[in-house]
Order: sequence, then structure tokens, then C-alpha cells
Amino acid sequence: MIESFIEGRVRLRSPILADEEFASYLVSELMRIDGVLNAVANTRTSGLLLEYDKNLLPLSLLLRATPLFSRMNDLEKLPVNERISAAGDIMKELSNILR
Repeated sequence: MIESFIEGRVRLRSPILADEEFASYLVSELMRIDGVLNAVANTRTSGLLLEYDKNLLPLSLLLRATPLFSRMNDLEKLPVNERISAAGDIMKELSNILR
């Protein structure tokens, strides 16, 4: 799911991001995290660009969260009506890591 990861920016790409409802949910949840400056999904390209404040979210902290982004790919195997609920669990874990 992580296509590129440089200080201040993470680009995600996954077929699950083509689902407009899911992508919108993910963007809104990411924007609730302190230090996230911007999150923009592009359902046409199945991508999401996340920009963050590197001082509030240092690379060492973000690296601990990378397995959670990989788990997002597994959500594609779930029925559409279960994806957002399962993503909510992952987002709670992400919020706990990034505190």
C-alpha cells in the first residue's frame, strides 16, 4: 500500500482506494490525527497523498505505524459493507501509535 515515503509525505496506492466511500472515510479519519496537514484521495488512480508535519510526526514514530497501512490491503478481501468498520479498528490503532 505504501508507494513512497519521504519525510513530510506518504503516498499510498491500493485498489481499495478506488472505492469512493472508503477513500472518503480514510481521508476524514487521517485528517483527525494531530500533525496530518493534508490527505487527498484520488479514486481514479486508487491513490492517496498524505502530507504531515515532520516535527509532530517524526519518521521514527511513523515507521512503527507502517504495518497498519499494509493491513489496509487485506480489507479489499472483505465485503464492501464491512470495510469501513474494519478500517475503523485499524485507524484506532494508528491513532494510539501516533499519540
